[in-house]
Amino acid sequence: MNLHSEAESEPPSVVLLGGLDPGGGAGVLRDLLTVVELGAEASVVATCITEQDARRVTSVEPREPARVAQSLGAALTRFQRPGARVAVKIGMVATEEIAQVAAGALWHAPGPVVYDPVLRASSGGALYHGGRAAVLDLARASTLLTPNLGEAAWLLDRPVENLADATLAARDLVELGVRAVLLKGGHLAGDATDVLVDQAGQQLFTSPRIAGPSPRGTGCTLASAIAVRLACGDPLRGAVGGAKAWLTCKIANARKVGDEWHL
Repeated sequence: MNLHSEAESEPPSVVLLGGLDPGGGAGVLRDLLTVVELGAEASVVATCITEQDARRVTSVEPREPARVAQSLGAALTRFQRPGARVAVKIGMVATEEIAQVAAGALWHAPGPVVYDPVLRASSGGALYHGGRAAVLDLARASTLLTPNLGEAAWLLDRPVENLADATLAARDLVELGVRAVLLKGGHLAGDATDVLVDQAGQQLFTSPRIAGPSPRGTGCTLASAIAVRLACGDPLRGAVGGAKAWLTCKIANARKVGDEWHL
């Protein structure tokens, strides 16, 4: 599904900030594959290099925060032109210092910002080292925060285990100054229900759970697809609903790459 029409003057653009996963199943490489498939241009800014696979994270090598800030500034400037349709998608920031420089740059972003607060890999390995305050500051500088249950629990320092917990957690994050929260319910029992809370209220997005292996990178992919739709001018709820429906189809057609399942 390509969201760019030939009638448009130029394709949407997405600045991608995140960590490099060498296998491409997740991280900023998965973001890149997603936005290109959806017909958008991309500019990639790496926060770190990781060594990981489906079983474990072997190493995380963060870049110098000043270099990340320089690269991010250059990427944002690239798309600051008349008529540009731009969004920013943030994933793994690796350290508190990188989160801080990203938050500072994004208060003046040229378009919507989607932040997927990647804290741990699917295998369980830590991907962020730092405190909550820096992550919350980055979330407040964003248009939409897309945590999963574990990330919301860490941000609020309390368990988030069921749909009622998820709904309350999303509301509480908005009360803390986050403009909108899509709390992903992929780890809930039953259907996959995500909770969106923003200043307009609350909406649930539910899709049937697809049987079979669980592919990596679903959170990265969903946030990137939302960013593309926001860059195209979709309203937030339309962007979330369309991206979730597209992701559900991608999960149903996941393929095996080596010993991993990819979208």
